[in-house]
Amino acid sequence: MKLFSCKIKGHKFKKLPTDSLYTEEFECTRCGKQYTTDGYGRMVKLSKYWRNNNSYFETFLKKQQSA
Repeated sequence: MKLFSCKIKGHKFKKLPTDSLYTEEFECTRCGKQYTTDGYGRMVKLSKYWRNNNSYFETFLKKQQSA
């Protein structure tokens, strides 16, 4: 029933707390699905691929800043 509500009214996002400055993660308060932003700023479903991508991006930027 919660997913049906999101199809009619749309998702209601709340930002998840992360220690990252560059990646953002969101969760729908109605259905509980998690999302993140891709490189173009579009919302995509937060899957294992995107979790790995976000963590790789963070480690890459930390290496760049320390050099």
